Amino acid sequence: MMYVAPFALTLVIAGGIRALGGAERGVRAAGGAVVLSFLISWGFFLRPEWLPADDITRIGHIALGAALVGLGLDLISPRRFWAAAAAAIVLLVSTWASVRGGLSLPLGVGWAAGVAALTAGAFLMIARLDAARAHGATALILLAATALGLAAIARVAGEPRLASTGLILVSSVLAYTVMQWAMAVAVGDSIILGAGAALLALAWALAEAQPWVRPAMIFLPLIFFAEGTAKRVPLPAARISSVLYPLVLAGLAALPLALAVVIAYVMAEA
Repeated sequence: MMYVAPFALTLVIAGGIRALGGAERGVRAAGGAVVLSFLISWGFFLRPEWLPADDITRIGHIALGAALVGLGLDLISPRRFWAAAAAAIVLLVSTWASVRGGLSLPLGVGWAAGVAALTAGAFLMIARLDAARAHGATALILLAATALGLAAIARVAGEPRLASTGLILVSSVLAYTVMQWAMAVAVGDSIILGAGAALLALAWALAEAQPWVRPAMIFLPLIFFAEGTAKRVPLPAARISSVLYPLVLAGLAALPLALAVVIAYVMAEA
């Protein structure tokens, strides 16, 4: 039920938003269902503390804040420059909160440099997802594959709560993939920022809980380059290619995922 619930909730909430919001706003705002269903399921089944007292509880707060900003961007539809600026601020605050355990000051030169470097890396990942969302469910598949990889590494590392967090996110994203195929709802900023920030917070929590898995996690960003390879795979010109391409992309994304998990398993046995 822990993984069926977010799938069903995403379908219901996204469908409701699409129906109530109409063909314009409803299509753009439906993506808010992904993080909302994730948070509801995550809060109900894992029972995290309400206050962001540690890396795990901060996942929900970071995801919620990022999703709200993304939903606002979806509804307002500003120029991409302003959307990028808003994303940069969200990622800076999220990284700052993760590294410092809050928004305390002062940072110091070393802390500030670390936060800046991590924020830049996070921004590149979000930018990659933002570019991929123009190609149907591509961004959703990349998000789901990365979350699945983190969940598998967390399971190998003996972190069941983090593993469940990743799988709940996978379930929510996959459900929205179905909605995107069935109802042509948009893959908006609420998903790119909300689910992307949740993914980054999950990765940070795992890296802090079990530092020895960090070398394995280095291979997960290779998932975001699977799109370029998938585009080079020759597919038939018929309509079946719209079904084959997501399968090819998922298969290619599974390669660095499997490599990261194997490395984590070898390191756990060493």
